[in-house]
Amino acid sequence: MINQHPSAPVEAEYVWPRQRLVGLQNFAHRAAQNPLTRPFARVIEIIIRLVFSATLPASVAIHRSVHFGHNALAVVLNPMVVIEEGCQIGSHVVMGGKAPTIGAPHIKRNVIIHTGAKLIGPITIGEGSVVGANAVIVKDVPPFCVAVGVPGKIIKQGIDPSDYQP
Repeated sequence: MINQHPSAPVEAEYVWPRQRLVGLQNFAHRAAQNPLTRPFARVIEIIIRLVFSATLPASVAIHRSVHFGHNALAVVLNPMVVIEEGCQIGSHVVMGGKAPTIGAPHIKRNVIIHTGAKLIGPITIGEGSVVGANAVIVKDVPPFCVAVGVPGKIIKQGIDPSDYQP
């Protein structure tokens, strides 16, 4: 824990403490790679669903530094989702596919996705971007942009991600 005044700037190297939820999902992800331990991965998925009220399939690639607000309450992820390091994801976020198209969202580094956002289809959210609360994103979001609304629109480009950190 960093002992500093709340108004003091936070250093860029600071990484959120690893959550038990992410650790469990990462363990399930590794277990799902081996046919002998695949049933154990499914048990962990069920435990995550019951304890955290989140659907995080073992096949999802989530970097260990990802932080889920409120322990991923009501977060639902498609099995093909990829979430890179340093991302912050709010509660009630859905990242799903778009039938009949195969694929799911790919979230690049240091993206912030606010509560209730829906990311649909094989899209990419660029590095350092911010997705607003309750936005519905169905197209790619370029790096360092803010996307809001239904359907999602880019309202700001060339942002500094540190301006949007909690």
